[in-house]
Amino acid sequence: MRNLAPRSGQQEGTGPPSLLLLNARVLTMDHNQAGAQAVAVSGNIIAAVGSSSEIAALAAPATQTIDCGGKTLIPGFVDSHCHLLAQAASLQGIDCSPRAVLSIQDLEWAIKCRAETTEAGHWIRGFGYDDLSFLENRHPTRWDLDRAAPNHPVRLDHRSGHASVLNSQALDLAGINETTPDPVEGVIHRDGDTGQPSGLLFEMSGYLRQRLGASRDQAAFQDGVHRLNNTLLGYGITSVQDAGPDNGPDRWRTFQELQASGALKCRVTMFAGASRLAEFQSAGLNWGAGGDQLRLGHAKIMLTLTTGALEPNLAALGGMVDNAHRSGFPVAIHAIEQEAIEAAVRALSDAAPLPKPASETSIQPVDRIEHCAECPPQLVAELAKSGCLVVTQPGFIFWNGDDYLERVNASMLPDLYPVGALAKSGIPLAFGSDAPVIDANPWPAIYSAVTRRTSGGNPLPPNGFQEQTITVAEALRMYTSAGAKSEGSGHRKGTIQPGMLADMVLLDTDPLTADPDQLKEIRAVRTVLGGEVVWEGAGEIRRPRRAN
Repeated sequence: MRNLAPRSGQQEGTGPPSLLLLNARVLTMDHNQAGAQAVAVSGNIIAAVGSSSEIAALAAPATQTIDCGGKTLIPGFVDSHCHLLAQAASLQGIDCSPRAVLSIQDLEWAIKCRAETTEAGHWIRGFGYDDLSFLENRHPTRWDLDRAAPNHPVRLDHRSGHASVLNSQALDLAGINETTPDPVEGVIHRDGDTGQPSGLLFEMSGYLRQRLGASRDQAAFQDGVHRLNNTLLGYGITSVQDAGPDNGPDRWRTFQELQASGALKCRVTMFAGASRLAEFQSAGLNWGAGGDQLRLGHAKIMLTLTTGALEPNLAALGGMVDNAHRSGFPVAIHAIEQEAIEAAVRALSDAAPLPKPASETSIQPVDRIEHCAECPPQLVAELAKSGCLVVTQPGFIFWNGDDYLERVNASMLPDLYPVGALAKSGIPLAFGSDAPVIDANPWPAIYSAVTRRTSGGNPLPPNGFQEQTITVAEALRMYTSAGAKSEGSGHRKGTIQPGMLADMVLLDTDPLTADPDQLKEIRAVRTVLGGEVVWEGAGEIRRPRRAN
């Protein structure tokens, strides 16, 4: 049995165990103790890990005991890249995804129905539309949306998160007309005949946030956060990293309020917008500031090819990285395309080094590249030399893989989200979902990382590519311990060992012995966050009882 005293200066977890989890198959993700049968929790900290008989002997009169019935217990999942508030908003908006609407005519009908129950002048939001899935094979326009809701401002967000469509009233509110210049980082699409904005905007979410503020009903938004919190805990996700590129102190306060109200129980590490670092520092917030519940993370930089050229260019990118490093922030660079990834690697290689930690016990931050969607072998080798960490999303292979098979050049398919090649090259790797772009559920992503198959069961590429797969154990680590390390919190969570935060999830199936096809169907039975059972689902498990 491993049973350690609290670390120096650590007051949590003192006293007798408050919770025992017995008769489980414990996958600790701790290299020093690969497996166990039981866990003791004191307060919000794991106190001991060992056999069921050893742990049961620690029970005190007030200890709650759960018999796990032989089910598998793993650390709580860490979603290392998502967009929390966009997820919450999407739960309150119109579902415009291909599963809900097949044409622009369907889309207009859905908006019209929402307009009939929405007070005139109030926003109508829609999420997840896919222009390539519409029968018309095009983006909707302002005029399509005007027909459906002439008395409301309307905004639709593309499934990628990189495009939006506004109707005429919304464009007026944003101050966008025929004389408005394209912002540096985005594109205002215009009608070829009249030059009028068509309503379609690329890479302009930050621009719209500055012009429009929060275009949401606060009560509905709170409800969306409650629903999202329940969804995440139901997936076994106990920690998330919010990757908003425009995050500032205002967003930090929003997360504080949501957690204080109990609407959001998941632990949050919030990225800082790279252009807003001075604001954070003026507020006394630096990388790693906060606590276990809310923590300030990497400086987020968007590197895109939307305008046809790299934005920012290489020189400007290098300046942004240097500024973040001088401010003590590691960077997380959004880079999807091969050209963007190459530029990110070069900028990180040429950048001024991050300051060394103040003490030997402090965490050394590591720069990250987000997504790495198009990454051929020669670029994987360059990434390996750079020393940076990669956070990628194998869930895109599951959810979008069948579309890739239809629309992407066959020569590129082996290099899309190449988790196997990245892992085999020794690149530190963690997984995220990019939700709400795709579902936050980790299991379809784990399935695709292990099998390289789509939601339709098709291999990608069609002739198979075993080099791009990883083991189930590796995939679990990338969603737990590696995720915690990617934000600099690997010393606090991500493994089941004494002294760590008691964030765990009990599963209905053992992923290490399951058939690969079963992986995408695995479900959580119980989720424990900070030593408290915060979510329970269906499962053959005995009711909690008090120890004698």
